[in-house]
Amino acid sequence: METKTTNFNWDLYDDGFTGGSKLLQNKKIISNLKNSKCYSREPYAQELFDIYTKQNSEIIKKDLIKGDIVKIIDIFNIREDFIDIELTGGLTVTVDLNREKRFIQAFGYNTTTDFTNDLITTNIKNIFIERGITAFVIESTPNVKISLWQGHLKSVKDEFMEQIQHPTNAYKAKVIDANKGGFLVEVQGVEAFMPGSLAAPNKIIDFQSYIGKEIIVMIEDFLKDMNSFIVSHKKYLAYILPSKIQELDINIKYKGVVTGCSKYGVFCEFGTESEDNIFTGLLHISKMNDITKEQFNLRNIKPEDNIEFYISEITKDNRIILTEENPEDKLNKIQKFIVDSNDKVLESKVVAVMNFGLIVTVDEISGLIPNKEFRKHKVMSNNFMIGETINVLFDEFKDDRIIYRLPDIKSTKFIK
Repeated sequence: METKTTNFNWDLYDDGFTGGSKLLQNKKIISNLKNSKCYSREPYAQELFDIYTKQNSEIIKKDLIKGDIVKIIDIFNIREDFIDIELTGGLTVTVDLNREKRFIQAFGYNTTTDFTNDLITTNIKNIFIERGITAFVIESTPNVKISLWQGHLKSVKDEFMEQIQHPTNAYKAKVIDANKGGFLVEVQGVEAFMPGSLAAPNKIIDFQSYIGKEIIVMIEDFLKDMNSFIVSHKKYLAYILPSKIQELDINIKYKGVVTGCSKYGVFCEFGTESEDNIFTGLLHISKMNDITKEQFNLRNIKPEDNIEFYISEITKDNRIILTEENPEDKLNKIQKFIVDSNDKVLESKVVAVMNFGLIVTVDEISGLIPNKEFRKHKVMSNNFMIGETINVLFDEFKDDRIIYRLPDIKSTKFIK
């Protein structure tokens, strides 16, 4: 049975608390007042205690103990392999960056020199500190020793726990390994698991091809027994991507990569220059140019192939339909088609059966026959198959789409 641990704070038991109703002082509360005690173990206990006692817990604690997490408020004396940092409370510690390579790599640096060269710039250093980096105390006597890496891990894990309850942030996950069940990924330096069912909007055929890729994810759950976070690309698609999709421009040519093929088209993954968001769209065979269509029919288009396209439309359920046709050429062609086709019975071919009607083409001009037309003629749209021909009339051009209607004759007559 699947269990969730996100509503349970295991840290409450670290200082002797057993969960009983007997009042027991919360020893984790920082205080410089001998006669003031706090018994609360709520997440906001320290903040509320500070308000009541008119103290600031962030600056009063100077006697650090092993396991403390302390904020870093300044970085100075920056050398090639060493930096001095000032902790909350005024204590300064020298850090050997050669022992902090995982911390440096978590922020995108390959060497200590790359890292310190950036820190020398005051603006970059301030931005780095404002991220809220922390230090983990690994020794307190005789000298204080800290770990930036462990401090980073603790901060990230706390943030991930919060994201399970209140999902707002998306993260880049790098795929490290794969098996039949899913993927081992690294997110912000933390190893996590991404089930195959949560890794893509469509079924994944080749799991090994994902190794080394970066995928945008959100935090799904935490499994205490496995001590592992579960992440999900699908959650990102559901929470954040819809608003980003609406920012796509139908007049821009995008560059993408083929991620999969089906009998009716290819799936393509692409991004934008200004954002890290990754989108997936379908380039239907009816939207391909002659060269691509020929290669598709010969099955020469494979995953990882590069391809360029425009956005044809975004459906009501946020599916992205791609096209290789230039939007200006398409508009000119549609305008001419509307003039030439007015009040004429046209022969169309079914290219897709959707839950909202049929997508058909007339002389390579695609359009929709909505379900209401079939209900009017007492026919079910899902009775039709791809490749069948249907007589239609041009009805209107709405929301950048041609809408067709059926001729006002007996339902059996509009099928050829």
